[in-house]
Amino acid sequence: GAGLAPFFLALGAWIGGYVLFLLVRPISTRALAANQTPLRVALGGWLTPALIGIAQMVVVLVVVGLAVDITPVNWLGTLGFLLLTSATFIAIVHMLNALLGAPGQFLGLVLMVVQLVTAGGTFPWQTIPEPLHWLHHILPMSYAVDGLRQLMYGGLSGRVVADALVLTAFLVGALLLTSYGARRQRVWTPKRVRPEIAI
Repeated sequence: GAGLAPFFLALGAWIGGYVLFLLVRPISTRALAANQTPLRVALGGWLTPALIGIAQMVVVLVVVGLAVDITPVNWLGTLGFLLLTSATFIAIVHMLNALLGAPGQFLGLVLMVVQLVTAGGTFPWQTIPEPLHWLHHILPMSYAVDGLRQLMYGGLSGRVVADALVLTAFLVGALLLTSYGARRQRVWTPKRVRPEIAI
């Protein structure tokens, strides 16, 4: 119902980003070969999935509002915050894939599972074991759920601004780390040119 909607909207944004990078290559080898700047390569790999993420979030919010009949107090604010959430989560999953490859995909799945428990979407995060409290404060889905909760049901606008700033910091940090990954991939090693044959 309405109480779980912010959590499932945030979770949907993460899953949407995760699935995109099962289908889309995070770094364009053509852009690397064309000697583009690492930041441009990173932004190019993130932008198309981010645009698809925008479409995903618009559809999800329309379904929640019309089919499920959950009406946010602040429609535009909720939509804007959802778009920021989606762009941020896509940037994080993009970064993991660009830096780590297949292990990064797995880590994206692990992070999603950890955030299911620590985000405080289904039950108060204070009820999780105390050694896990710090995860609530450092993982992005906690801020996404909190911001959506404030916007959908009316709450503290100051908390929404703080949540948006944290998500923006995650977005910028992820894009910068992806740029570093793109820069590292510009160095062609003999193993990348002629990979070992797997038997």
